[in-house]
Amino acid sequence: MSATAELEMLQKKRRELENEQASLEQKEQAMKENVRKLLEKLTLQLEEKIKTKNEVVEKLESLKRDLEKRLDELQDNTESSLTPKEAKPEQELEEKHEESTEQVIERARALVADGNHEQQSEEQKERRKEEKKRRWP
Repeated sequence: MSATAELEMLQKKRRELENEQASLEQKEQAMKENVRKLLEKLTLQLEEKIKTKNEVVEKLESLKRDLEKRLDELQDNTESSLTPKEAKPEQELEEKHEESTEQVIERARALVADGNHEQQSEEQKERRKEEKKRRWP
């Protein structure tokens, strides 16, 4: 092989390697950008989940305070001495407390159910997204 042909072959090989390097660098940059976007998306989703959980916890804490307050009120009412004339209003008060306590319990159940539903909904969305990614790489 002549020196000129060998030189041309080496130059061609060098151009191919430079092109391959440039292509890999572009691919690397695109991958870095994709990773950055995915991390941002994951961060936003986690922040949203945390926000939702905090709201549920705050509502449950509020409900707990309400129940403790009502319990204290009931204990105060039972400790106080009543005359026979006051017995009937106390009974009405207890009935009102029972109704409102049942309502509070129902509200607590709804809050817990909402928290579970929201979490399940988020998990279902994530599963759907993962399935789409698998189908369309």
